[in-house]
Amino acid sequence: MSNELVKIMPIEMSFADTQNLGAILVKSGYFQDARDAAQAIVKVLAGREIGIPSIASMTGCRIIKGNPTWSANVLAALVKRSGKYNYHVKEMSPTICCITFTENGELAGESSFSLDDAKKAGTQNLDKFPRNMLFARALSNGVKWFCPDLTISAIYTPEEMGAFVDAETGEIIPTVDDPQTE
Repeated sequence: MSNELVKIMPIEMSFADTQNLGAILVKSGYFQDARDAAQAIVKVLAGREIGIPSIASMTGCRIIKGNPTWSANVLAALVKRSGKYNYHVKEMSPTICCITFTENGELAGESSFSLDDAKKAGTQNLDKFPRNMLFARALSNGVKWFCPDLTISAIYTPEEMGAFVDAETGEIIPTVDDPQTE
């Protein structure tokens, strides 16, 4: 087997195949935030637009207030597998995360997010896993600023759109007034 990086690309599917896939994904019961096939299809299509496979889209994408939001893991994977961009965590502590971004090996810029920034933004879960939250926000800002062609549209983490997020897993914590249902 070659040592070359293998890019994972979604399989091209007809719309009918995508509809069938959406129905199967919902029927599986594994994806609690997709209540019907249409919601599953939207998540799969959102991922397809930026080169994310179906299951990764189902687990890493949440549609909140009409906007696709992406987990930090998905955003990190987009950067790392691009072949054009990369990032390096320059500093990570419970009070700040600073990430440098490169484009074609050259410094593109730096994105940092601090505990003070998080408090001003109302970032959740700082008492449990502050480093995870600061990383997610520094990374999402850096992708917006320095790698916009990876996502084409605005990039948000679920938390930036008002969702409550489990700090350890990055999963959305359902609430009575879940913004996803608005």
